[in-house]
This record gives sequence, C-alpha cells and structure tokens, in this order.
Amino acid sequence: MKKSLIALAALATVSGATMAQVTLSGVMDVGVRYDSAVGTAVSKVSMAAGDSARLIFSANEDLGGGLRAVANAQLRFDPLTGTSQSNNARPLFQGETRVGLTGGFGTILMGRGISALQVPNGGNADPWGVTTVAGSVYAAGFATDYAAGGEGRIDRAIFYTSPNISGLTLSASMSPFKVATATTKSKTHYSLVATYAAGPLVLGLGQEQNRAADTMLEVFGNYDAGVAKIFFGTARVKGGSAAEQLAGGDFKAAASAVNTGTAARQVAADGTINNHTIGATIPMGALSYRVGYSTWNGDGSANAKTDSKLGFGVRYDLSKRTYVYSDLAQQTRKNNTGGTTDQSKNTANTKNNMFDLGIRHAF
Repeated sequence: MKKSLIALAALATVSGATMAQVTLSGVMDVGVRYDSAVGTAVSKVSMAAGDSARLIFSANEDLGGGLRAVANAQLRFDPLTGTSQSNNARPLFQGETRVGLTGGFGTILMGRGISALQVPNGGNADPWGVTTVAGSVYAAGFATDYAAGGEGRIDRAIFYTSPNISGLTLSASMSPFKVATATTKSKTHYSLVATYAAGPLVLGLGQEQNRAADTMLEVFGNYDAGVAKIFFGTARVKGGSAAEQLAGGDFKAAASAVNTGTAARQVAADGTINNHTIGATIPMGALSYRVGYSTWNGDGSANAKTDSKLGFGVRYDLSKRTYVYSDLAQQTRKNNTGGTTDQSKNTANTKNNMFDLGIRHAF
C-alpha cells in the first residue's frame, strides 16, 4: 500500500497550476535459505531475500485535459548489508528511472526500465512472480541487456503501453545501438508484446531482441479456475552469432534463475533454447500453495542436455501487505562441465536442493 511522502495540491497564485504528487512505496523481504550444492568455502545455509528489496519514488502531475506527467525511480538494495543490490554490482536505481506522459493515447516513458515483454510475462507465467528459490524458470538463457543488472531491463530506451481496448493491451520498448569498441556496435534492442486479459483468462504473445542479437519468442498466460490458478509459458530463444554477441559486450548480469555453467553468456552463439514452464496456485483463505515445473535445454548449444526445476511453496497472508512463506525446490544441473565461477550455485553436473523461509512486507 502506498503512503504519500509528499502530497501538495496548492494552487499557484498566478497560473492556477497544481504541483506534482510524490509517493514513496517499497518492499522488504528477508529470510533463511539452504542450498545443498554450493562452491568451495561457501555455507549451505545463508540469510537471503526471496524478493528484491526496493524503495519506489513515484511522481504524478495533472496537466489538464486528461494528460498527466509521470516519473518513477526504483532503488534496489540488499536488506542484509545495506549496500545496493548484488554487492554493488548493479546500478543503485536498478529497478527503473523513467519519466514520461500518460493520457488517452496510452503511456510513453523514457529512461531505464523493464522491457515490454519482461513486464507482464513473469507474474503471468510464474506462480511465484519470479521470487524465492522455487520461482519458475520462465525465460531460460535470455537477458534483455548484456550489462550488470540487465536480465530484464534496458537503458537509454523509449517505452510505450497502449490503452486497454476490450481487454487487449499492446506494449513496446526500443533502445538504439551502443558503440562497443572503435570498430563495432551492438544491435538495436526492441521488444513487442500483446496481452489479452478478460475475466479469468490472461494470454500474452511477445518477441524481443537484445543488443547481442539474441531473440526470444514467447507465449504465456494463466487461467483462474477458482479452486486453482493455472500458469504456463513457452519460449524459444535464439542466440546471435559469436561476432554479434561479442559486439553486444561482456555478459555481466546474474543468471536470471538459470546457471548454464558458462561464464561469458547465457544462450550459446547460434544456439536455440526451448523453455517450457507450468505451474499453479491453490488458495485456501489466508493460506495458499504453489507448484511449478520448468525445463530447458541448457544453453542451447548442439550438445546441451535438458535441465529442469521443480518447486513447491506455501504462503500465509498476515495482512494485505505482509505474508510469510516457505519453499522447496530441486534444480538439475547437467551442463556445468568445468564448473562455474559463481560460488553461490552448485559447481558440478548435479542437483541442487533448495529451501527458504522468510517474511515479506510491502508498504
């Protein structure tokens, strides 16, 4: 629930204009996590966050005639250390930094934020909304930007969302190429998605290209049957050529819930990842259960094996803003020959059994 940090609506003496309303909201999530397979000298039990802790600053100004100015800045941080997310490896305002206009034409924003396709597919394809150890792997091997914190975000971009027309919403994002070296440049990012939501049904279809020419075509959705809400997603990720991926820059982002065992990139050059996920939430008053299963063929290279993840979870709502949760998950790691430099994940071709127990509060 958002609470006003500043709420001024004073008439200007001469012009009669109103000042913008600024609100502060956010999320705090802390718990205990267990991983059965970790790197050398790394504890199997750790304190961790199931969801990203963040402070969200939102501005909204009525310009008249149905037109409004909007701005959002989302600061991500580690609640266990007080540093910015991922030990300062990501931008301080990892969530977004965007400003724009909204009206009868829809919403146009400019800056850095989640790409058009990444906005709806997580919460619509994954029972956990891409949080906790059990969150489904719904976009294996694909990252929107080859930069720190760029798993689902793009910078220097323009974002558009159409009005809702009989349940149909169209969204797009675009960012021009970056110069990687004196002689190379990256590809232009684009992301397009159509989402239909009416009654108990949500369906989405989208395509995205990142700056390294990796592309993802995805179909996702969910259906609320009352006794359970069913989620599904299927994606096909195509890797750009080796030259295009190198022009996109070194891949420094975290593994987007997938550890392919490669240090440089997620999807193999010219490779194809077929990713499928299915899941459900079962509500029982304040208590709800979650289950999800995902498969993908490693990093999409010719000799890649099929990895999978199975998760179970329970959540108990203490209020509209606070809940406790616990999850169990098992993720196969069949493509980790040579290990990985990320010691928080298993370092061999094996299974990683995971558990978490935490509390989340939104304000």
